[in-house]
Amino acid sequence: MSRGFFVVLVVTIELMLIATLIPGDWAQQAIEKEAAYIANSSGLEHRDFILGKATGWYTSATIETGMWQAVYDFLIPTEQQRAESAIQADWWFSFLEGRIESLQKSVYHTMTRFALLLSWLPYILIILLPAAWDGLMTWKIKKTNFDYSSPVIHRYSIKAGATIVAVVLLAFFAPVPIDPIYIPAALMIIAIIAGIAIGNLQKRI
Repeated sequence: MSRGFFVVLVVTIELMLIATLIPGDWAQQAIEKEAAYIANSSGLEHRDFILGKATGWYTSATIETGMWQAVYDFLIPTEQQRAESAIQADWWFSFLEGRIESLQKSVYHTMTRFALLLSWLPYILIILLPAAWDGLMTWKIKKTNFDYSSPVIHRYSIKAGATIVAVVLLAFFAPVPIDPIYIPAALMIIAIIAGIAIGNLQKRI
């Protein structure tokens, strides 16, 4: 496992743990605020598409599979079990119910961000394909003359692209409202970086 992937994994787990500790109302407000951002930037139809797609994923992945019910059954005893127990800890079970609710909303929030990412991918291809083609043609031209293909530029372009991807993925799990414009902006930057990286591949005659 590479060090970069390990760091991203650890930070992602930490963000999910933080998400379980925030109040449920906070998570709901973050979802609603981000939905308003989408409506303001790309219209109500796009917002409804994103929320509908995320709702479908959430329902099929967590509700229809019985995942949340299994979590409740494992962590929260029934009323009969509580009555028969010698230890009264209703406050603790109420706390757990609140954390489960926060986690549910955080999972849904993350799914809305993935739905938003997928909705932008077809449009980003319009930039990515010409950028990659330009980089390829630049590389082919450099093979026939004395233009320098910089391994430093190539290496740092790859690192920059990987860093942007990692930041975007981490942002998906952040329990705070984020303006969704960062997704198409990041994808456009990655497309440009890809062209630069291709244009500076090592020459092979």
